[in-house]
Amino acid sequence: MRARSGRRNARTGFGRNHEICRGVMKNTVAVKKQLPFSFIFEELVSIRPTIKRMFGFTHVYLDETLLFSLRDSAKQPGTNGMWLYTTTEHIESLAMEFPQLPRRQLWRSGKNGWIVLASRLGDFEEYAFKACELILKGDRRIGRVSRGRSDLKRKGEYRVGTESWYRGTH
Repeated sequence: MRARSGRRNARTGFGRNHEICRGVMKNTVAVKKQLPFSFIFEELVSIRPTIKRMFGFTHVYLDETLLFSLRDSAKQPGTNGMWLYTTTEHIESLAMEFPQLPRRQLWRSGKNGWIVLASRLGDFEEYAFKACELILKGDRRIGRVSRGRSDLKRKGEYRVGTESWYRGTH
């Protein structure tokens, strides 16, 4: 019998959209829907980030810190790419790491800042690899502590580099 939308799957304990299958990365479990820009996750597997999907984005956390989000939507391609989270204090110095990035890709709101590495840019992959390199080096300009992230073991979260899918029941 097929699970209807909103019902829990007896095998996994998750709704239909959280079916588990193998294959996106070595020694990991992946959600049925492919991760956008998988080369980014392959670069970061050594730090075992946590992945959470919401509102059309794939959000990537390291402990309490929201590092970046990825978007790859056929319906709204203008917002596709890698969204690096930072603060307004660091946005200018971080933008200097991506020299050909247009100024319109730097967004600010209060103390928060975003650098949008749009996938339509010719330098997207080079810039994404550069962002991964900065993250792996522990660059504190990338990421910000997200409100309400005190418990990483919430429903629908997946930690890259492990065989576990957090069910939120721990």
